[in-house]
Amino acid sequence: MSHQDYNTYKEYSAFDFIEDEYFIRWVKDPDEQSEQFWKLWVAKHPEKSKEVMMAKNILLNLSYHYDPELSESDYVEMFEGALKRSRIAPDKPWLLRFTFLPVLLKAAAVAVIIWGVIFSVDQVNMRNDATPNEVATVTKQSPWGQKTITWLEDGTKVHLNAGSTIKYPSIFPDSTRQVSIEGEAYFEVAKDAARPFIVNTEKVKTTVLGTIFNVRAYPDEDRVEVAVAEGIVRVETEGDSQRESNILRINQMNSYDMLNRKSQLMEIDPEDVFAWTNGVISFKEANIDEIVKTLERWYGVTFRIQVKLNRDKDFTFRYKNKPLKEILDGLSFAYGFEYKIDNKTITLY
Repeated sequence: MSHQDYNTYKEYSAFDFIEDEYFIRWVKDPDEQSEQFWKLWVAKHPEKSKEVMMAKNILLNLSYHYDPELSESDYVEMFEGALKRSRIAPDKPWLLRFTFLPVLLKAAAVAVIIWGVIFSVDQVNMRNDATPNEVATVTKQSPWGQKTITWLEDGTKVHLNAGSTIKYPSIFPDSTRQVSIEGEAYFEVAKDAARPFIVNTEKVKTTVLGTIFNVRAYPDEDRVEVAVAEGIVRVETEGDSQRESNILRINQMNSYDMLNRKSQLMEIDPEDVFAWTNGVISFKEANIDEIVKTLERWYGVTFRIQVKLNRDKDFTFRYKNKPLKEILDGLSFAYGFEYKIDNKTITLY
């Protein structure tokens, strides 16, 4: 198959790309020619960017090179090892016992089953008006009551918290990797010294090369917080007269107050700031308004407060994967209210 034939791939699905030798070589061992070909092809066929991104991320996640001398059992063993390294237990043996697919496609099929939620079509809105010279923009939303994980085309992993939105190009350009968010996201950035990774919010710009960090920028909050779990990041904010820049290292946070346009640097407890990525809801000296706002996003509910509450009283607690009722029981005891649950509405009285 000639890789110069642009029309060959027009009808390809993600599975077809995964089996294509030229596509695999581009993902696993790209050179200047293949980089130019695939970036141009995706720009000319933006409607196929989802399939390309899915196939590329599956191959990146599998992290092996095809060797025709390896047996089918060798590949199954390798894939099981990849699952264990990813802390995803292969507790469904039937996933690894396909007999009617080529070895490479078997691994891809298992990966699609395991990571399928990441690429769910109903949560990804592609720009349908993209011209042949444009790269499509992906918008992914994580609604109230849900948290999602997605992989960008460079191999970066993004945890998206409830009530959050991220926008990014289906294919990053050669110079930078830029995304924008509203809400909260935890980034595990793939290292690429030639292309800095930039996260934009309304007032704050965060730049890294390859690291792990968290950005919190909900539109209904007056603060934007950037916290580092690994590596170093640069945070740029709007000051009184000019943009200010701060360097953050592991377990440091830049908290930017958008009202007075001031930044505060502080040390953090990672178990508090990053807890949400592990299903832990954590509050440290939070008042009832902060708690209610977070619970609404976390559980996808709405609160109606019909009782006077002590808003000067702070509360500290951590719950992991607990039902809302259990948290409400603790809060009702601490603040002295009764509550009623009616579907998705919580009334405090």
